[in-house]
Amino acid sequence: MLSDIFTNQRILVREEAKDWQEAIYKAANPLMEEGCFDHTYVEAMLHLIDEFGPYIVITKGVALAHARPEDGVRCGGLSVMTLRHPVEFGNTENDPVQIVFCLAATDANTHLDIMRNLVRLIDSDEKIHRLVAASDLASFKRTLFELEGGEPA
Repeated sequence: MLSDIFTNQRILVREEAKDWQEAIYKAANPLMEEGCFDHTYVEAMLHLIDEFGPYIVITKGVALAHARPEDGVRCGGLSVMTLRHPVEFGNTENDPVQIVFCLAATDANTHLDIMRNLVRLIDSDEKIHRLVAASDLASFKRTLFELEGGEPA
């Protein structure tokens, strides 16, 4: 479950970012600090977006930053950041982005398992709005747990 993956250090709430590049760096930072990858993986994420466009904006207001495991992933992880002010990624259908997830997957199977859980978490505008509305770490985690089907904390 995602609530097990998101440690306190992997959740950033109401952060500021001047552009999509800074948003990706900030969302990736908790995983870099844990040693899941280094800056070369982040650079690979940025390069893929430059090359293929803002494909990481997976639904209205939500981006899933990632690159290939061979781009430097040492261990798997997932972090999340909500933005105080939404950021444009260049995706005309789904901009502006308010939530940035950062995924470090060691293989395709791990990637798919996490993606399935994420899709259930963000499958409606109402759920996304509730996560974005969280004003601090405790309220974000409470909302995350409730959306995953647990009891309110």
